Amino acid sequence: MDHELVRFREAAGQENHGRRDVRRRYSTALQRQAVRYWLTRQRQGDGLRDVAAALGVAPWSLYRWTKQSKPRERFAPVQVVAPAPPRPVPGIVIVMSAAGPRIEGLNVEAAARLLALLR
Repeated sequence: MDHELVRFREAAGQENHGRRDVRRRYSTALQRQAVRYWLTRQRQGDGLRDVAAALGVAPWSLYRWTKQSKPRERFAPVQVVAPAPPRPVPGIVIVMSAAGPRIEGLNVEAAARLLALLR
């Protein structure tokens, strides 16, 4: 066994006064120590159940401590983006005829804006 594991088990035994059943309780400091140990062993490729068994804790407890140790993000990050510059309007041709004016070269969006202005 490595030194971290031995220290955790000794501290847990002192905190729990030799209790071996479900009444065992672990301080926040011991929980953090267990999570740090789990993260180092995880990088080495060990599974949560194996590490929990080595520590002498229930796998669901180690899982819960790991989840509690992660910072919770309350809001999603927001990225402010400048609006795109307006596209230049292509050359517009206005034809005046006996039937009335005719405007050529508008796309649908520009035609809608023009109609809104003329109302």
